[in-house]
Amino acid sequence: MEELTKILRQCLDEIDAGIKEGKFPEVARIYVERLGRSIRNTLSVIETVLKENTIQTGISPSSRSAIYNLRRAFYANLSRLVEEEGVDKDRSTEEWKSAVSKMIEFINKEGISETPMKIVLTYSIAEEGDKKFVRPEKAEILFFELEGVRTVKF
Repeated sequence: MEELTKILRQCLDEIDAGIKEGKFPEVARIYVERLGRSIRNTLSVIETVLKENTIQTGISPSSRSAIYNLRRAFYANLSRLVEEEGVDKDRSTEEWKSAVSKMIEFINKEGISETPMKIVLTYSIAEEGDKKFVRPEKAEILFFELEGVRTVKF
């Protein structure tokens, strides 16, 4: 994966340099700029998915199912962390409930609740006094909208 991101960054550097120096004809420049934006988005998604200390869902058909899948993954991860690192389950659950309510509020406000999505929750192991707990830091929501309709006639 590192080799792929390196190659994509090199392509992006070439595109940026070519646009800046005016190497592309005006007709092609628009398409090359679009390609550059697409490569940037792809790199961002790759970086998001490969981060450490994350809990991720697969692509779910709606926010409800994404939250449900994230909840299951969170509690499975929490059980492992309770055994391996001695985190406090009750405090971690409180943090989870606070984070998920903010997530649901955000999804509803953005109007993407019925959109297919993948959620990547980044967390850290925090300490307060003598207790360790899981503290969600941020959730990155990758949502997928309809890009078009194609018809196949038989």
